[in-house]
Amino acid sequence: MCGPSDVFKLDSAALNKQPEEVFDIVGKLGEGSYGSVHKAVHRESGHTLAIKKVPVDTDLQEIIKEISIMQQCDSKYVVKYYGSYFKNSDLWIVMEYCGAGSVSDIMRLRRKTLTEREMSAVLRDTIQGLRYLHDLKKIHRDIKAGNILLNTEGQAKLADFGVAGQLTDTMAKRNTVIGTPFWMAPEVIEEIGYDTKADIWSLGITAIEMAEGRPPYADIHPMRAIFMIPTKPPPTFKKPDEWSEEFNDFIKQCLVKKPDDRKTASQLVEHSFIANAPGPEVLQAIIKDASEIQFNSRNAPPAEPDAATMVGGQLDGRTLLTGNNPDDRTLVENPAATVNTEAEYENRFHKSMADGDYEFLRELSLDELLRRKNNLEAEMDEELRELQRRYQTKRQPILDVIAVKKNRSAN
Repeated sequence: MCGPSDVFKLDSAALNKQPEEVFDIVGKLGEGSYGSVHKAVHRESGHTLAIKKVPVDTDLQEIIKEISIMQQCDSKYVVKYYGSYFKNSDLWIVMEYCGAGSVSDIMRLRRKTLTEREMSAVLRDTIQGLRYLHDLKKIHRDIKAGNILLNTEGQAKLADFGVAGQLTDTMAKRNTVIGTPFWMAPEVIEEIGYDTKADIWSLGITAIEMAEGRPPYADIHPMRAIFMIPTKPPPTFKKPDEWSEEFNDFIKQCLVKKPDDRKTASQLVEHSFIANAPGPEVLQAIIKDASEIQFNSRNAPPAEPDAATMVGGQLDGRTLLTGNNPDDRTLVENPAATVNTEAEYENRFHKSMADGDYEFLRELSLDELLRRKNNLEAEMDEELRELQRRYQTKRQPILDVIAVKKNRSAN
């Protein structure tokens, strides 16, 4: 297990072998950006690792960027990178294994959000990771609970650099729309250029996500959300009085619309909500609780379908939600469901979804639900790109006229 004293390395001899000669794949952990993530054991040392398998027909430029960023990072608050292999049509990226999963996983397993003390511990480590990245002039650009991993020692670490970017030495502002819609900073959506402060906004949204189980605007279509985020006042808790003055102020400092007025990671480390955060034992306790729940669920007899209250619907960006009623999109797996033909299956699926008959989803296996979710996310990404193109087409003539008028005024 990886910890602060971890000194595991892959030597050149190991990196020149076939990966199957070096590692034993234990099982699949889940899906990350661009590929599936697997738990593996280093044969020689017995060290547990995570391996991301990326199909080479995906965007290799983005994968190379991710590897480049990970290679440059050496912080206990950032997931470590050990090496990579090409195997058939896949690129294997060998990384540090964080056995407790993500903060999102913990909330899903325990069916509850985090307490203030738990959140302050997570946020303290996350801010330290952001301060490290920002000092290196790097932007993560996809901060959310699903990208904050925990090891069994109660250490939170930043992961999934699939959309991370590097600034120039002059900290030039970027102008590309990348990230997960609900967590995006206003300046990212508006394409007016952004820097490391965009991560701070996403951190504030993540804090609300950990407190309430979902980010603001989660109940509306993501394409609508990307227009509301820049135009509405900064979000806050649904019930601010339920949280301490320090936590409310921390959120307020993160969610400032104007980036220049937003705090930096270095400044937020000194905030009282972060400075007074408890030690790792607080996170160790919830990790143990989640682990016991997971163990018991694996050894328990199958539940009747109506008895299940999880899993709640997933947000775009793989943030898991929980709920106890149909409005929270509670789903149940029923592996016994069968459909006669693929065509009949497709017709039934699309008709049911169009009619708003989500009961049909209860009949699908977990693998099929995950496949459908991934397909919908791909469709959403394309719709967002098309919407962004239309938005830019309408916006550009206005910018052109503004530029002309400014030139005339200057002359």
